[in-house]
Amino acid sequence: MELQSINEIFTNRILRIPSYQRGYSWSNNKLVDTEAKEPFKDINGQLKDLWDDLMNIPEHGWHYTGLLTLVEVKDLTYPWLKTHKEFSVVDGQQRITSILILLSVIIDRAKKHGVVLGIREDDAEIQYLKINKSDALTAFIFGYEEDNPSDKFFKKHILNIQDIEDDSLESVYTENLLKAKNFFDKAVDLHLRSQMIAVEEAIEELFNKVTVGLRLNEYILPGELDEYVVFETMNNRGKPLSELEKLKNRLMYLNDKFSLETEAKSDNREELLLAQKRQLSEDINQAWITIYQSLGRKKSEPLNDEDFVKNHWIMYFDDYSREESHVYSNFLFNEYFTLQKLYSSDLKVKHLKRYVLSLQKSSKWWLKLNHPEFFEEHELSLKNAIHGLHRVGFRVPFKPLVLAILLREDRNEFIGTIKMIELYSFKIFDISSRRSNTGDSKFYALAYKVAYQHISVEETNEAIELYTQEYFRFTSFQNHIREQFETNKGLGFYQWSGIRYFLYEYDLYLRDQNQVSTRASEINWHDFKKKNSIEHIFPQSAVPGIIEYAQSKGKIAEQVAVEYLKVQNNWPDFKDYTPEERGRLAHSLGNLLAISQKDNSSFKNDPWKFKVDQATKGESYARRGFKYDSMSAQVIAAQNPDWSPEAILERGLEMLNFLCTYIGESFELLSEETKYNILGLEFY
Repeated sequence: MELQSINEIFTNRILRIPSYQRGYSWSNNKLVDTEAKEPFKDINGQLKDLWDDLMNIPEHGWHYTGLLTLVEVKDLTYPWLKTHKEFSVVDGQQRITSILILLSVIIDRAKKHGVVLGIREDDAEIQYLKINKSDALTAFIFGYEEDNPSDKFFKKHILNIQDIEDDSLESVYTENLLKAKNFFDKAVDLHLRSQMIAVEEAIEELFNKVTVGLRLNEYILPGELDEYVVFETMNNRGKPLSELEKLKNRLMYLNDKFSLETEAKSDNREELLLAQKRQLSEDINQAWITIYQSLGRKKSEPLNDEDFVKNHWIMYFDDYSREESHVYSNFLFNEYFTLQKLYSSDLKVKHLKRYVLSLQKSSKWWLKLNHPEFFEEHELSLKNAIHGLHRVGFRVPFKPLVLAILLREDRNEFIGTIKMIELYSFKIFDISSRRSNTGDSKFYALAYKVAYQHISVEETNEAIELYTQEYFRFTSFQNHIREQFETNKGLGFYQWSGIRYFLYEYDLYLRDQNQVSTRASEINWHDFKKKNSIEHIFPQSAVPGIIEYAQSKGKIAEQVAVEYLKVQNNWPDFKDYTPEERGRLAHSLGNLLAISQKDNSSFKNDPWKFKVDQATKGESYARRGFKYDSMSAQVIAAQNPDWSPEAILERGLEMLNFLCTYIGESFELLSEETKYNILGLEFY
């Protein structure tokens, strides 16, 4: 192991990131604000750490930057380049990639300012970026293997090779490369502007700091060591390897170890086995391209690697156990994908191929399952069904089963099944208040059966119906809501876990009943959930007594007397009720309304007439109010000349009737006393 400068590492060498490696993952917590007084303030991350290390190197000094593990490659990318040896980067790719991105920025600035970084004009570019032998022959000094999804992206967007056609889909890793380039672009420009010396001299000084001042411990693996094993056991500084990244390496490793004796001893078809191994290697690389593109497709919310691997494992292997925290990882690496199974012929090329292709196909549906906006136009029914699961709360135990459904060719026949899962979730967790892991193992086992078509649509539905009957208890709902009114500040239905889902579904029901299809009155679920825009028609501000009202404002009763009386006079039908009774009325089901955030914020403590039509407050409020909002709001605006306890009770009974119908419970068999108790209005 030798301590080498960047200059020495890149002398007559080609460095490649092998296909089993992870993508580029270094990043910062925020972007650089070049207009700010302190552009780097509160910025943390590996890129910022590297830049700080560079800036703190004293004149003629150096900084230890970490370990770089290489293995020499015999199958050369550029056999015509006789002066260079080629190496694969086994460990240290994150930091060496970051340094190359920084160098590409510095070399670009040198070109723009006419600075020669070396003896000849193109010396730096030839040593660190690329060598042009002819129009048809170009050697790239550093980069990825050609089948890696980041290869073309790196050449085009980092090295600025404009004639490269980047036809790869972006992923979280290509996004990280671009963010690193942007960070170093800004960091270098800010640095050059801050120097007291000429910009040409500052560029040369910065270049020397990177190429001479940054030093790594270079370790070149002996030929007898297995680079796959070294990679898997190496503890990278920075972000640890995910299970998905380790899994790719393990599969490549096993494919490399398949021998003629273990796989072809019965027919001795050597060429067939070698072709199979080459094909499997290509399949693994292509699968991981697809997987990373799928997981990182939505840049603002990239999907977690390990969630995907675990959920696929539950569906694929049927070996779930809640007793062991990392059972899926132990199973994959210590039980299934092992050398022992390979040498005993229990694990063959066909097993790896089937697993890899399943992972690849699953990743596409996993994206749609978690981000339904990626469903295609002809998949609208599936998209709507998945949206329902997201509204009720797409719990972890359901995901392997839904993934298994989406993988089937007859997936559209399971749309009713997906609705049953949605209803199960609402009835078991929101109505029956069961523990969050209720029925987990049953749904996991069902996922395996559906994935391997061991069970039909009808049998799947029957199973879910049985689970629902086993765990559903309407009496639990009655007791839970009663507790909500008696404890937790008496917030009643407002604090119920299912209130947003229920109000949204009730609004959909009213739209259907009134045959309304216009988008103007349609509630956007994402905004509704995010902004929690549930309107108390009879406002919470009118609930407390004068002393509590004054305390909430940090005043005494005498100071708020006029203001308090005005609020009470806005709601004259509620004045004769006690504060506790007013609280129950405010948080009863019939007083809660799904509405847009825009209107919700403007209502404040308005009286009924202003809530119905905000235009009565002034021209600036035109076409705002209940009569212009959601279907639920329009219905109560049309049916109620004023708002009273009677209106809350009547609407509450209507909504309770809908709830019972929705969950398959008999509203008619409930006594009047039970109905009033559920609504929290037993005093009425």
